[in-house]
Amino acid sequence: MKAVFASLSLTLAILSSSVLSLPSRRISEDDDTLSEIQALNFALSLEHLQYNFYKRLDQYQLQDFSDAGLPAWSRGRYEQISAHELTHSQFLKGILGDKAVQPCTFNFPDTDPGSFVKTSNIVEAIASSTYTSLTRYLSDPDYIIAISSIHSVEARHSAWINADLRTGAAWSTAFDAPLSLSQVNTLMKPFIVSCPSSNSPLPVKEFPALSFPDNAQPGQTVQVSFTPATPERQSQTLYAWFISGFTAIVVPLNDDMTVTIPNALRGFVFSVITNDRESVSDDATVAGPAFLVLDYDYQGNSQTLPM
Repeated sequence: MKAVFASLSLTLAILSSSVLSLPSRRISEDDDTLSEIQALNFALSLEHLQYNFYKRLDQYQLQDFSDAGLPAWSRGRYEQISAHELTHSQFLKGILGDKAVQPCTFNFPDTDPGSFVKTSNIVEAIASSTYTSLTRYLSDPDYIIAISSIHSVEARHSAWINADLRTGAAWSTAFDAPLSLSQVNTLMKPFIVSCPSSNSPLPVKEFPALSFPDNAQPGQTVQVSFTPATPERQSQTLYAWFISGFTAIVVPLNDDMTVTIPNALRGFVFSVITNDRESVSDDATVAGPAFLVLDYDYQGNSQTLPM
C-alpha cells in the first residue's frame, strides 16, 4: 500500500508542481486523540443532522417538487434516504448505549424543493467524506465493517442526488476526499444552533467559515471571505488549497483576497486557507473548508447546473 501511495505522489508531482498528494496526516494532535467511542459519537452527530434535515420533507408536497421542475417520484426517494438516516442513528445508538450523544437543534437554509436538493447535496457530500476518514479511529473489526457499510450507502445517496436530480456526474474523482474531523465539524457548524449540555465535547476544532461566490467555476479569479481575515493578511502569507479526492492543488491567496480556481478541478472540491504552502493540516488551517461543486459534462467540460 505504501508503494501505491508513493507512486501516486510521484505521478502527481510530475503532472504539475502545484499538484500534491494529500499529506498522510492532515489532522491536529487533538484530532489524533479521538477515542473509538468519540469517533462513533461523531458519526452519530452527523446522522442526527442528516435525519433532522430530511424531516423537512414534510414542508414540501409532491406538487411542490413538480412545480420546481423535479420529478414527483424524487420525493419518495428522499423519504427512503430519510429512513436510512434514521436506521443509521438507531444502529449507532444501539452500539453506544448510554454514551450516545443527543440530537442538537438545527437550522437549515432550504426554503423550497430546489434549495432542499442543493442542501441535500452538501449534506451527503459531507457524510461521504466523514465516513471515509472515520475508520482510522476504529480498532474493532465489527465497527470498521459497520462504518464502511454506512459509508457506501451515503455515497449512493450522494451519487443519486448529483446525477439523477441535478443531472450532473455521479462521482468526482477515483477517490472520496478524506477530510479531518475538524474540517467536517467546521462544515457542519452552520447547520447547528445549539447542542445539549449533556453531550460531551469532542476534541475537534472549528475553523472560521470560508466563503466563495455562488457558481464559482474553474479558471475564474474570485474573491473569498472569512473572519477574521484582516489580522491574518497583515501577518502571514496565505494559501488556498483545493482538495479533490486524494490530491490537492495549492495556489497563493492574493493580497486582495482573490484566488484563481485551478482549471483542472472537477466535481466536489473542498477549499481550505492555510498559512503553509506545504501543508493542509489542521494546525496550518486559517479558514475553511468551503464546499464547491464544479459540475462537468460527460466529456469532462465544465458546466453550470441550476441546482
